[in-house]
Amino acid sequence: MQTDNLKHHRHTKMKYVSTIILLFFFPVIVFTQVSGFKLLDSKFHYESSESKTYFKVLISFEDTTCYVEGNISFDDEGKTIQKAKKFKKGVAFAKIEDAGYVSMSKDPFFENYEGIAFIQFKNIEGNKKERIKKLIARLDNELMLKNAGVNNDLGFDKGVGIAEYFLQDTDVAFQTIYGLLKEEGMLDEVLLGQRVYMDGDDYNVLILYPLNYEGTFWAF
Repeated sequence: MQTDNLKHHRHTKMKYVSTIILLFFFPVIVFTQVSGFKLLDSKFHYESSESKTYFKVLISFEDTTCYVEGNISFDDEGKTIQKAKKFKKGVAFAKIEDAGYVSMSKDPFFENYEGIAFIQFKNIEGNKKERIKKLIARLDNELMLKNAGVNNDLGFDKGVGIAEYFLQDTDVAFQTIYGLLKEEGMLDEVLLGQRVYMDGDDYNVLILYPLNYEGTFWAF
């Protein structure tokens, strides 16, 4: 009888310890699943008379929904000029409702993909090129394994490095790209965005991270 009681006591103790372990790790698991970077919605309006693309974007960033509004255009050198008009953190809506703005059109040549991601490495001096090449090789492998994206190009020109990916799963691809850049400590050194088609097969690039980005950069 005493042996049975001892067994019951040990069994109860093990269940209690297991419960404590699960409760300890569960919040971490939940945080990992919902944190990071996710493009929730994006709508555009191309004004041909101004040669400008106006955008409205919703991004989930580290558990906070952010709204960004602005425009992109080209300067005389062919660089992209991005300007932000509005930026709000902690908005409650998950879709952009505006009859004057539409979802991005696609280049028919890439109709089998959800879009094209753009990564610009701003600093390629010294041994940075080799570090970038290794990072991109790792990213190629991770996106391929997740069936989320395919490498389009990696090039170094005009003092920057530019990588592009054809996206098969936009959500997974951006989460993976952002997560790897964060892990490698390179978030401060990059511009992360997507191609935006204007008219026909003409396109520009919209920077999604850093949030509320304003500046001039080479889009290709």
